[in-house]
Amino acid sequence: MAAAAPWTAVAAVVVFGAFQMGLIPVPRSSPPAPAAGPASGPAEAVSLPGGGTSDGDQCGTKGYHHFPLPAGATDVEPPSPASPASGPQLSLSHYGYAADPDGEGGIVIGLRFTTPGTKKPLRVSRTLGGEGAAVEIEGPDGLVAGAHGLPVSWPSAARASASGTSGASVDVSDGGGGEIVVPAEALCPGHDGDSVARSLVPPADSTGTVTGPPPYRLVVSLRDPAVGTLRTTLGLPAGGGLLSAVNLVPAARS
Repeated sequence: MAAAAPWTAVAAVVVFGAFQMGLIPVPRSSPPAPAAGPASGPAEAVSLPGGGTSDGDQCGTKGYHHFPLPAGATDVEPPSPASPASGPQLSLSHYGYAADPDGEGGIVIGLRFTTPGTKKPLRVSRTLGGEGAAVEIEGPDGLVAGAHGLPVSWPSAARASASGTSGASVDVSDGGGGEIVVPAEALCPGHDGDSVARSLVPPADSTGTVTGPPPYRLVVSLRDPAVGTLRTTLGLPAGGGLLSAVNLVPAARS
């Protein structure tokens, strides 16, 4: 991959996945009518429809994260052949704005779990340790959207187990995952879901070549005991069972 466009590979996958799922609207000559639902939430923490709590009281804050992420957790580094990733990993399979016929919309985010370096299964609880997932979207002027305690929608075909202290667990080994939705009420005043979602996608030139990082940074984090348990069995620090993923992509190695 050319060093001039280090974001191309991953960005293309994310954008393609979003288009395939209808999450990023194809530009049209006549834009659709604006959604009838709320454009944003208040600048205070409120309960969200469907579950979870907004981070409205953190609007405009820079570097805010609901979970205590370790230093460098949201940084991205090029993969190193000398030290490949191992243990539980979280990535974003797709993200974009979606609205239903009633005008209620939200930012839909796909989660993908992998466990490189081991064939041991990773079985997380359906409620992610009873804490749900956390999302923070930050722009140049600070937080523009955020929520925590968001429930995950798992595929109906997900392999379930009766084990787990917080209810049934889901086997997310080998690329398993689910989806979370950030509703309009989790957006800071003055922002709307469609515009925010578009700012999560990196810019591209007329040929479709990605030319830089996305305007907004998206961070998804979660905590589940099974993550820490699997890490310790592999001789890795438990890290509090935390996993995080970001929409930024590392620059290519020269």
